[in-house]
Amino acid sequence: MKDLNSIASDLSRGRDFNNNLDKYIRGMSSMYNGLAYIKLSMNYYTVYDMNKEQGSNEDQLYSAMYSEFNDVVRRLLDKSLSVSDIEQFRQKIISTMDVVIAFIDRLRIYEHILNRVEYRFKDSDFDSSYYNTYLTNDLMHYILSDKDNVVINGKIANIIGQLPVRISRETFFEHIRDAFSLYHGAQKGTIDDFGYSLRTTAMLCEPDNFKCLIPDMTDIIDQLSAADYSSLDKHEYEKLYGLLKTGAERMNNCADYYVLLASMVNDIYSIVLSNEYSLGDNSETELAQEIISKINQAELNEGVVSEEILDKFVLFEGKQERILGIISQCDYCIHELPDSFPEQIQESGNAQGVESLNIITKLQSGSDFVQLHGDKDYSTVPDDSYADGVCDEIITELSDMFGHVSIQVRRAVMATLLSQLPVFFNNTEEIQSYINVALMQCSDKAEQKATVEILKSIMEG
Repeated sequence: MKDLNSIASDLSRGRDFNNNLDKYIRGMSSMYNGLAYIKLSMNYYTVYDMNKEQGSNEDQLYSAMYSEFNDVVRRLLDKSLSVSDIEQFRQKIISTMDVVIAFIDRLRIYEHILNRVEYRFKDSDFDSSYYNTYLTNDLMHYILSDKDNVVINGKIANIIGQLPVRISRETFFEHIRDAFSLYHGAQKGTIDDFGYSLRTTAMLCEPDNFKCLIPDMTDIIDQLSAADYSSLDKHEYEKLYGLLKTGAERMNNCADYYVLLASMVNDIYSIVLSNEYSLGDNSETELAQEIISKINQAELNEGVVSEEILDKFVLFEGKQERILGIISQCDYCIHELPDSFPEQIQESGNAQGVESLNIITKLQSGSDFVQLHGDKDYSTVPDDSYADGVCDEIITELSDMFGHVSIQVRRAVMATLLSQLPVFFNNTEEIQSYINVALMQCSDKAEQKATVEILKSIMEG
């Protein structure tokens, strides 16, 4: 009997198409089914163990979501879970994560501001000669100490994001226009993704339910946004910093939990899609099902999973790597077939199987929140005016925002966005000049002190 690699090779050449397509779908579905079951069992135990060690999660929203997840697992095990059920639950997680990320992005902006306010209330010494003379040299040495251009560009981005911002709005907008000009000739989806990343970083995105999903976080953001950072006293600073720290810790923990939850949901989704075509359970899937069932029963009935279950995980050693090795050799067909043999796929009666595999590859891609049924134009290459239009929209939105926020917020947004743009320097002289001008044009002593300390921590890190 031919192995899956040989089947994929023949299929890609159109040989014995219907027969090989059926074998390919069943073989790949079986591989993905086993992989998803193993991953789900391991991650499910990880979350169970985390919850047991930390006690019940204080975040009511996550607790409710996890409770619903446990019910989803129960329905997976008793085979009453439909594709639409898991799709709906996955979208709920994604929508919630969008809100969490929006809060995290906003907290980063206010952290940037408060870091520069902090030194108003510290009697630390300030070496003005180092700031005015030697800091630039140290930064340049740090940037150029590496030979890898990717690493160098990453260092430049980190530094730009922490330097004082004293450029005009128009100069700032020109940097954004230059960045989008680099996306001329790019796929529509790539342009959209870049635009989205800038919007969410700049606090321009407000997801559905943003103001009502996590009310206490909304209150924290409202207090941070209403503060007058130019005249904060120490008491008000400490209050705001406490709010920031509380919010950041909570949202970062939530993000970690939702990433794990999304990964497990993707595995469940993969199992539901592949069940119809899988060749049947094997020892690995049966063991994974047993583990999942025991954890699920413990979660639903507030019981305890015996630690003996850890010994069972040893039996999975090397299995994921073996399955992934086979998948990586054969998954090219999933992407090629719809374009190469669209009519043959329709005539074979296996179009749904091909579509299911296509979705499973996305679910197992490692991008936990990937869009499964995206814009059909995502991979098209629009003319240059499309990127320019997205750019103009963002600049208009930023201009409107800058008209009603404080100068501290505006500078924090500008600094953070500049660090996300493709590096806009042509040579080392331009880098050095930008750093010098940024440092010299800042006359705020507290910000100067903060800048030195933050940049030193970057260079020492």
